Amino acid sequence: MAVCGGAVMVAVLMTVCPAWASESGGHALNWTDFMLRFLNFAIMLAILVKLLKKPIANFFKSRTENIEKLLEELEAKKRAAEAKAAEYKSRLDRLDQETGQIVDEYVQEGEREKQKIVDAAAKQAEYIKQQARFAIQQEMKAARESLQEEIAELSVAAAENLLKKNIRPADQQRLVEEFTIKAVEAK
Repeated sequence: MAVCGGAVMVAVLMTVCPAWASESGGHALNWTDFMLRFLNFAIMLAILVKLLKKPIANFFKSRTENIEKLLEELEAKKRAAEAKAAEYKSRLDRLDQETGQIVDEYVQEGEREKQKIVDAAAKQAEYIKQQARFAIQQEMKAARESLQEEIAELSVAAAENLLKKNIRPADQQRLVEEFTIKAVEAK
């Protein structure tokens, strides 16, 4: 590679030689001096290549290894990040499911509470109806008793009036004696 570079340099210098010759008053290039300088440059280049080839190769090799190691680490970190992202996504999916379940449970609990309230209201309404029926029955019973008492009083009054009009003193004496006998026997 160094030889190719040197050959290219010689070719370039030879093409520019006529321009140099015209610049320096028509003198041609001193080929001996040029060849010595070129040989000196080539030897210097060969020494530098010989001395620096191994350190430069080691530098580039270690740099390549470091870059490969860094790429592997970055790839591992990328895989870890993708795994974390997948884990977080699955957690979010589970949380969405759990949230849905919790909402469903609260809706069901609300329905149960609603049913309890409706049942309690129905029981309360039935109790109120029973109390109203009982109160109506009691009032009807009291009204019947009151009506029976009034009928009895009116019947007694009517019977008294009838007896007063139709009873004679002899009938009255006989009734008093019968009542007295029954009262004595009852004792």
